Amino acid sequence: MKKHKEKPTKIKTPRRLKKRWFVFGALGIAAIVFIIVASVSARTVGLYQLALDNISEARFFMKHAESDTLRVQFFSGIREQNYQMDGVASGTVPFGLLNIDPRDGALIDTQELTGILKVGTEEINVTLERNKFGRNFATDIGKIVEDGTPIIFTLQKETDTVVFDLKPSMAEGSINWEQALKIAVEHLADEIRAASTFEVYVKIITDRDVTSAFWFVQFVTNDLTTHFAVINTDGSIIGNQQATPE
Repeated sequence: MKKHKEKPTKIKTPRRLKKRWFVFGALGIAAIVFIIVASVSARTVGLYQLALDNISEARFFMKHAESDTLRVQFFSGIREQNYQMDGVASGTVPFGLLNIDPRDGALIDTQELTGILKVGTEEINVTLERNKFGRNFATDIGKIVEDGTPIIFTLQKETDTVVFDLKPSMAEGSINWEQALKIAVEHLADEIRAASTFEVYVKIITDRDVTSAFWFVQFVTNDLTTHFAVINTDGSIIGNQQATPE
């Protein structure tokens, strides 16, 4: 009598178990991706904090007004007490900078200007001295002014006065200086990470016709190499570059 060989029994995996393995596998992949993203994010967050710790100048906002012959600007923020672009940040102090830029040869023989700067309800008598290396006039009231504070400058001339009611250079809803810095850090993370030390400048620049303002974020490294990003008020990057000392 012949014995029939018994065929090995195949153990079928229940569909529920297969689904569980699939879910577990997907969750595992998701966890790995999350860890990678979180790791990159953590490094960027660390760089952002490092950038904040190495601020040499940060202009929080700009307000401006114009006449036919003069352009008036007011900035407020913090900057190095011993201002020097050397790749190393030192202690900062608050500032409120009033700047007047003459047009078309105006005030060419003038060495100083006087007037009254009204900041909110406070009136401050100011004297603006001519820049030894340029044509503009400036003075610093030495304190931080809040972005929404009304600012009016009355220029006192020999025969009359001219009143400038300064308005924000950026529209409501624009990104602030800290957000601009964070975007620049993310964009230039590799360059920043490669530097042993660096200092940071966050400024506001305008186009040629002074119709639009942009954030200008600059990183100056220990070997005086600079990396910068120009950032629109909506957070988009519109330019960047690297420059090395000659």
